[in-house]
Amino acid sequence: MKALRYAALAALFLIASLGMLYLAPAQARPKQNERISVFAPRLPKQGLLVLHGSSNAGLMRALILDYQRLHPGVEVRYSHLDTQELYDRALRAGNGPERADLILSASTDLQVKLVNDGYARAHRSPQGQALPAAARWRDEVFAYGYEPVAMVYHSGRLDPAQAPRDRDTLLRLLRRADQPLRGRIALQDPRDSAVAYFIATQDSKQLGNGAAPLLAALGAQRAQPYKRMDALLDRLSEGELSLAYGVFGSYALQRIERGAPLRLVLPRDHLLLVARTALIPRDAPHADEARRFLDHLLSPRGQTLLAREAYLIPARPELPPPAAYRGLLGAAANPRRVPLGLGLLVYLDETKRRHFLRDWGAALGTGAAQPGASRR
Repeated sequence: MKALRYAALAALFLIASLGMLYLAPAQARPKQNERISVFAPRLPKQGLLVLHGSSNAGLMRALILDYQRLHPGVEVRYSHLDTQELYDRALRAGNGPERADLILSASTDLQVKLVNDGYARAHRSPQGQALPAAARWRDEVFAYGYEPVAMVYHSGRLDPAQAPRDRDTLLRLLRRADQPLRGRIALQDPRDSAVAYFIATQDSKQLGNGAAPLLAALGAQRAQPYKRMDALLDRLSEGELSLAYGVFGSYALQRIERGAPLRLVLPRDHLLLVARTALIPRDAPHADEARRFLDHLLSPRGQTLLAREAYLIPARPELPPPAAYRGLLGAAANPRRVPLGLGLLVYLDETKRRHFLRDWGAALGTGAAQPGASRR
């Protein structure tokens, strides 16, 4: 009898342990380079929604929980993946054990390519039609928010009075005789990151003839390329760096909210606004659930929530930007939203990509990109 009691207690302990692992949002066992968060349903499970996204789960948490308030029987599984992995999985999703119902990515060019190559399904709804034409394409890929591409500096390492407000003042700072930024300025490495490649190509396009001198000046001051935006901001927050060029505003604001001594600069010459986009894969297992979540994402309620909690500028033009950006956006002379469409595929041409990365590496003094380098 005693042995039976021990066995029963062990079984109860195991069940309780499994239950604790399942409480929302719980971390499931990840695959390599994947972080999975499980948001358990509020009522007995009636449906499942699998999201694959490039934002960390913290940025999407409030939106997912709000969706579950409206649909309390739906379990949501969110996989945080690099943008290149999101794209690669969409190509082979039919063989995957857990296929995505909705793909949320900041690599707008790769999302447009998925649509162009027939890997997405159309979704027509009043919420999608409410977006400007430049924020949706073929009713298959939709901008659900915009990221300002910013400069960020450490207020203890760089005097705010000297901090650049546009690229001309940045260039002058880089060329100063006392070299205050030498070895202490950073940017993302487009050779190792799909989203960094997209940002770099779009920034170069906007700068035109001004792109080469700026990149050369960054190289002369030994600018440090980083594979991960989070790692870059870690070093900046710790004071190992003084300034970062070309990072997403939402990532910087998360650090500032947690007390990091950082300040955000939205460049006054031109401000690049990169769309975070959503699409429903062609073989989405729970396509109807994906449509409902996408409509929630694009609705005024969802957009307002994302602006407040994730620091995204709404895709719906009638909604205000996050409060943290309002004064800064007023100073930005020329906000430019990257429109969705075939034009974004230009730099995905392999020859163009190879030449761009070769020139980028040469200007920065870091050598050419390695063949087959990973892009995340």
